[in-house]
Amino acid sequence: MHRAVFFCSLFLMVCATMASPSTSFGAAVPIIEPPPDNGRPIVIKVGVYILNLVALDEASQTFTCTGYLTETWQDPRLAFAPGAGQPPLRHYRKLEIWFPLLQFDNSALPRTLSSYQMVGRADGTVRYIEKFAVRLSANLKLRSFPFDSQELGIYVHPFTGQVKRIVLNVDPQSTGISTAPYTPLPLWRTGRVTSRSVPASAAIDRSGPEVSSHVVFEIKVVRNSEYYTFRIFVPLALMVAVSWGVLWIPPDDLNSQLLIAVTTVLTLVAFSVALSNILPPVAYLTFYDAFFLVCFFFILLTVGEALVVHTRPRKFGHAGAVRIRHTTRRVLPVSFVAITLILIFSFIIL
Repeated sequence: MHRAVFFCSLFLMVCATMASPSTSFGAAVPIIEPPPDNGRPIVIKVGVYILNLVALDEASQTFTCTGYLTETWQDPRLAFAPGAGQPPLRHYRKLEIWFPLLQFDNSALPRTLSSYQMVGRADGTVRYIEKFAVRLSANLKLRSFPFDSQELGIYVHPFTGQVKRIVLNVDPQSTGISTAPYTPLPLWRTGRVTSRSVPASAAIDRSGPEVSSHVVFEIKVVRNSEYYTFRIFVPLALMVAVSWGVLWIPPDDLNSQLLIAVTTVLTLVAFSVALSNILPPVAYLTFYDAFFLVCFFFILLTVGEALVVHTRPRKFGHAGAVRIRHTTRRVLPVSFVAITLILIFSFIIL
């Protein structure tokens, strides 16, 4: 008897649910097909708000961030007239209505979704917000490393199957970056987020017959160079200065001269090996690479000067060796400073 009453109550509840066309929380009947386009694409406004820059890896040229992805569109089928005392909003779930599927084209790993919200207004406007975490690839320009700045791009593109149906535009109201103290990276200063829409006519297809628009968000970051200045460049310059101690040793004391010069060379090589894991490997010459080579070259010049001055008295006397020594004391430091300024102008200013 109790079992029969239970099944009768369950049957009445199912019938009541099927009879109700919609509730304040969503559509009872799933609407999974896209809205009619009437020959025109569906316009989707997209915004990205960065909450936290988690990491930036120069070696793999990737960066990790968390934030909010916002999508806003119009679906006339979801318009409704709110009843008396009811809020003019409806909350939907992903399996209840159609929503645009977007992807990050430059993602190194699939983005992780932690939570989402999908709200519809009475006029049929739907707003979807998701909190994501993703690792993205970036084409870093490191020629002026470590005095460089970067544009970290986020490329948002429709998922396959929807590229012909929708057009993406930037939503400036939901685009930006947090000013919280945990948002920037330790060695980077974070600037503003810029965005642009690439229309379908400019997004020429390169992988197939489908052509679509996409939006690009770029995070401006500037490297804090003080760390590298005092940990790398100042020690390198001091090593070169130490090697110039050879210029004040008597020309006939070759052992002491070579001891200082060779020790400086070995120290420089060991210093370079120790830094190899923290510097970005790139296929072109950076400012650090050029400065290191200049330091290495001037230390080798000091070794060569010691050998020349030591062998000079045998041919032209002690006075000739002293003249060379006095000349190199002035020429080497001035040349080192001049070449360093040329490198700064060529790699950083230009």
